[in-house]
Amino acid sequence: MPQAGRPIGRTAERGPSWRNAADAWFKLLAAIAIGYFILAQAIAVLRDFAGIAVILIGGILLAYFFYPAIAWLNRRLPLWAALSIVYLSAAVVVAAIFYLVVPPAVMQLEGLVHDWPTIERTVRVYAEGPNNPFFTHLPATAQQWLMKMPSQVSADVERNAAAYTTKVVNALEIAVGIGAVAIAIPVVSIYMLAESSTIKRFFVQSFRPRSRGRVVAILYDVDQVIGGFIRGQIIVAVFVGILAIVGLMILHVRYAVIIGAWAGIMDIIPYIGPIAGAIPAVIVALIFNGAGAALGAIVVFTVINQLEAHVLAPRIISTTVKITPLGVIFALLICGKIFGFIGLLVAVPLAGIVRVILTHVLAEEAVTNAQLKPGLTQAPRTQVDPRATES
Repeated sequence: MPQAGRPIGRTAERGPSWRNAADAWFKLLAAIAIGYFILAQAIAVLRDFAGIAVILIGGILLAYFFYPAIAWLNRRLPLWAALSIVYLSAAVVVAAIFYLVVPPAVMQLEGLVHDWPTIERTVRVYAEGPNNPFFTHLPATAQQWLMKMPSQVSADVERNAAAYTTKVVNALEIAVGIGAVAIAIPVVSIYMLAESSTIKRFFVQSFRPRSRGRVVAILYDVDQVIGGFIRGQIIVAVFVGILAIVGLMILHVRYAVIIGAWAGIMDIIPYIGPIAGAIPAVIVALIFNGAGAALGAIVVFTVINQLEAHVLAPRIISTTVKITPLGVIFALLICGKIFGFIGLLVAVPLAGIVRVILTHVLAEEAVTNAQLKPGLTQAPRTQVDPRATES
């Protein structure tokens, strides 16, 4: 019998509710711990098997990039026909790009190797110059690092080149290896797309029937996050690389194709990438074209960065990942510390996956402004709707 004066209804409500919330949090922490362990082990394996890692990651990238077009064609055509049309079209485009871009890129790379001693000598003279106000105000440790940097880069390149050539028998072996990877990546991506439904069905069937609806919903949202990020980053990186090449060509800066390609690749890394892509352009323009061209290169990359930040990225990436800038910064810091350079590349999609899991595991009802009582709001507080879930 219940004791007198004890609120029966409230006790019955709070007990199971508290236990359900605790169970949800424990499950979430366990999922995060297991996910971290699996990811760490997977990255360790990928590092040990670099060739397999390149093929696997390349296959995933291609599969996600081509999926929308293949899914659209698959509504009207068999899957084999959709795959054939998309991949044959992609092969034609890649062949055209190689025909137009590779020859000038190779010529510029040869010129860069020839001019590297000049670049190294000029940077050293500028860094050691007594009239350099920036260099003279730096700490002694930073001055020594800047003075050694050009020769250190040159030594690293020579050492790595020598080590690589000792492992390779001849140029034919290099060509065979590159050709094998270039063939294996599309083949792996084709099989990933062809067997995607089978893999998904096998994974969902491993859960209890009552949990399958939530699992499918989580998989769908995770797929949207990863696919949107990969497609968005590739599209944005291509645009950034093309704009950088065109801008540097207009300024008559040497190695425009190489620097533009470097800028596009570095743009994959949020926040850090745009700066890393702009530095070589400014240095080369300053050495070979003068201060005016260096200032022009800064303007070009600033315009590209603003165009990316306010036009390209919000429309292509932010609508799928939905991660705040603060979340991106912490994701980069944590993943970069744990996994190194690879962590910088996967930080944003991992943060998006965590957001998806939290959204499905935690309470579904959003907190209103009346409950939250926000201290700071985007709009003036007098204009904020208390019933809204965002300020």
